[in-house]
This record gives sequence, structure tokens and C-alpha cells, in this order.
Amino acid sequence: MTSSYPSMSERVFSNWLIIGLLLYVCGFYLAPSSKAQYLTLYIGLILPALYYTLFHFRRYFLDDQRALLWVALITIALYLPSLWVDGDVLDTLRKNLKCVLFVISLGVAVRHLHLEYPQLQEHLPALILAASLIALALFFIVLAREGVIFRGNHGMGNLGDNPNETGLALSVGFLVLTVSLMKKVRLSAALLCLPFLVAITLASSRAAMLGLAVTLPFAFLFHHQRNRLAALWLTLCLAGALTIVGLMLAGYLDAERLLSKRPSLWGEFLSHFPEFNLLSGSGLSGSVTVFSQVQDKKLEPHSLYFALLLRGGLLALALFIALIWLTVRKHGGRASRQSIWLYILLFGLTTQFFEGVYPVRPPNSFWLYTWLPILMILLKAQKAHAHP
Repeated sequence: MTSSYPSMSERVFSNWLIIGLLLYVCGFYLAPSSKAQYLTLYIGLILPALYYTLFHFRRYFLDDQRALLWVALITIALYLPSLWVDGDVLDTLRKNLKCVLFVISLGVAVRHLHLEYPQLQEHLPALILAASLIALALFFIVLAREGVIFRGNHGMGNLGDNPNETGLALSVGFLVLTVSLMKKVRLSAALLCLPFLVAITLASSRAAMLGLAVTLPFAFLFHHQRNRLAALWLTLCLAGALTIVGLMLAGYLDAERLLSKRPSLWGEFLSHFPEFNLLSGSGLSGSVTVFSQVQDKKLEPHSLYFALLLRGGLLALALFIALIWLTVRKHGGRASRQSIWLYILLFGLTTQFFEGVYPVRPPNSFWLYTWLPILMILLKAQKAHAHP
């Protein structure tokens, strides 16, 4: 650690934290269930993160432009809508406080990875690729057993909850694979692209396909230092999205069909929260689902941005955009080994228009392409210290 001979407690908490973090990252693909993934973070990160918060606060929170402190402050600010819920405020504050602890604990773990295991953090994308390859094999095992499902095939374990989540998670592995091919073309790696694409297609995740369509050209241009073309590509994507929205509003395109009934779902959420205010939202209550009369089942908002507006209004949306701005600024305008996290984040920001929940909620699969890449970029240490 900071000394040549770390104490026994330092070694125990360091190993505990890193093993917990690695298991949590692999768990996005290989956890037997979403609950097991949740427990991995709960057991593997919170106590050692508390140790480093108490005994190494300056090094973890105040060094490197106070990056982790800013993450903590923005997370707490996103938690504050708990104060204006319609109900028992103290109970709501108590229940949502653990979500703040989860985010900050993950931040401490990522910061520790950068500080003490710099070589390991460089290989974290390779770990994601390895885990996604195993998950890909399990996907085809489930496919052979169940056959093609019209509404989308899903994977095994944590990827078996929802075909959308299956397609999104496998897309991150595919993104890591394709970015590696930009650095060095290898036939074995290129051949792996096809089963990934087949699995993503069979999962019928249109959000994943859209995310890849936006991210891959950007990654190619940015990797080859064509920054202006990369920015132009994103501008064209945004202009195209606004055009489509305009055509939907004008009635030329069927928004319900194209967006899988998202507009009616969002309308039902607003009708369930008549106290909603555009500036401050409706508050961060415990429930994040409503029973949709249109789709005849309980559903989440299915949009990170709608969830931000619903729970915290424009204030919460502005805070999240500020966090993204800090992250992009920390990354800088030159491609590097760290850029894979920028591409994963762009993929997440694109797909989260139609997927995702409020950022300060219990850990979920969407953290793979929101909180994880944000923290990996934002908490990168200027001076790493090799683990003795």
C-alpha cells in the first residue's frame, strides 16, 4: 500500500476489495441470478470500502482533483429527492441510503484498483470479454434446449431475466472484441464476432443494435484520431434521433410500435404521480414500477432519462449530465487503452433512452454500461502504486 510493508489488515481488506470487485464485474455475465449479483457487491465491497473511506480518506477522496469526492457529492444530490416523496420521508431516506453506499463503495473499489493494481485494471476489459464469451456459450446451450423464441432468447443465470438485458450485456463483450480488432486484426478474434452478432439478433434487443450502430463507427473514427469526423457522426445521430421524434409527434411514425409501447408506459407513470414537478420531479420513492394497463403487467420506466425526470426532475437530469461531462473531460480527446470505457459509456448512454432505471437504485445490470465505465474513467489515478 502506501508503505513498503502493508499491515495484515491492509492486505486482507485490499484482497477482499479487489476479489469482490472482480467477482462483481464477472457477475454481470456469470452470476446465477440477479440477486446473487446484488449480494456479490453487498458482501464483497461495502466493508472494505468503508475501511478505506475511514482510514485513507484523503488519498481516495481528495487526491486527483477530488474525483471520488465529486462522485460522492453528485450521488448524494441524486439521493436527495427522497426528501420530497409523498409518504414517510424518514423511512424513504433510510431505504435509499443503501443505494448511495453501493455507488460509493463501487467507486472506492475502482479507485483502489487504479491505485494499487494498475496492471490489473488495464486487463479488466479482457476479463469482461472472457466472461462474456462464457455467457455466449451458455446462451447457445439455452438456445439448443428451448429453441428460437419470437419475443427474444435469453441467456442463463443473470442474463436469463430479460432478453433485452441479454442482448445489451453481450453487446458490451462484442464491443470489447471489435475494439481489440482495431488495434490488431486476428483471425480467431474476428471469427468470434459472428456468434456474438447471432446471439444479439436472437435476443431481439433493438436497443442493443441501436447502441452498437451509434458506438462502433464512433469508436473506429476516434481510435484513428479522426475526432472531427467522430463528433460529426454523433451530431448526425442526434439530428436523426430528433427528426424521428419530430415525425412521431407529427403523427407520421407510430411511436407506440417503434418504441415498444414506451410512450404509453411513460404516460401511465406520470398519471400515477400527479404531484410530479418538471423542476424537482416526484421524489425518489421506494417503488420504481407501475402496473401497466396497456401491457397488463408491472413494469419499470425503461428509460434512464425518463427515470431522472420522473424522480428528480430537471435538477437530477442536470446533475447526471454534469457527471457525464466530468467523465468525458477526464478522458480527454485522444484515444488510449482507457477509451474502451468511453465506448461502453456511449453505448450505455444511447441504449438507456429505452432501458434503465434511476442511477441511485440498488445495483442492477445497467451498471455495466453506466456506473462502471463512468468510475473507470473518472477515478483513474495520476500516480498508480504497484502492489507489493
